Amino acid sequence: MGVSGYIKKIRQKGQRSFTLKQAMLDLSLSANAVSAAIHRLRSHGDLISPAKGLYVIVPPEHQPQGSIPAEDLLPILMEYLKADYYVSLLSGAQYFGASHQKPGRFQVISNKRIKHPLEFGQIKIELLYKKSLNKLPTKDITVSTGYLKVGTPELIALDLLKYPVKSGGLNHIATVLSELIEAIDENKLISLANIVGEKACLQRLGYILEQIDFMDEEKAKCIIDKLEKYLVDKIKIFVPLAPELPNIGCPRVKKWMIIANTDIESDL
Repeated sequence: MGVSGYIKKIRQKGQRSFTLKQAMLDLSLSANAVSAAIHRLRSHGDLISPAKGLYVIVPPEHQPQGSIPAEDLLPILMEYLKADYYVSLLSGAQYFGASHQKPGRFQVISNKRIKHPLEFGQIKIELLYKKSLNKLPTKDITVSTGYLKVGTPELIALDLLKYPVKSGGLNHIATVLSELIEAIDENKLISLANIVGEKACLQRLGYILEQIDFMDEEKAKCIIDKLEKYLVDKIKIFVPLAPELPNIGCPRVKKWMIIANTDIESDL
């Protein structure tokens, strides 16, 4: 049996990927023989290789896009790398109702540094490195290749403000928050704040939430009040709303200890 027949056989069994070592062992072929066949199949769009030695089968219906969907590819890749991860930022927000601001890349936070670009045709995965993901809350979403780890709405809200440039800027973030707010639990948010200690992000979050409109104003007020109560004896210094912008001479908002060096306008 050749490599093409081998791929067809394992695909019929529901297997979506294989390794070079596995194929060599199953087919009793040398590395050179298997690699040569794999090279031909990759050039035809039948396979992609998101990591050295790992090959993912691309069925005909996904070949025009150049890859299986990012949400299906990620569980395969991260299991192979033995890496911890979760989907966050604009990509993560989509799973909780914030669907208007679709990102061009599938945004993932991982404790594994991957230097090579994860781009296959139209499918682009953006990996952000975070040293430790210990105790960070995630939710498992069922996908065709297993389970996809997605950050909770509370974690995503803090990440948006931790990585503002990757999130499209503060106005973009405000728009996402105006939709994400429905899924945020104020008690879980404060509990998470105790774990991550991102006080500056919480200051910015509280300030931004006061600047934008919501369908459920009562829910928003409850979250704002919880944030204010949590931060009241914990923040001692003013932080700029937009760290990348000048803040000399800008107004200061004592309630959140924020230097308001830009205006917030939601796109909705």
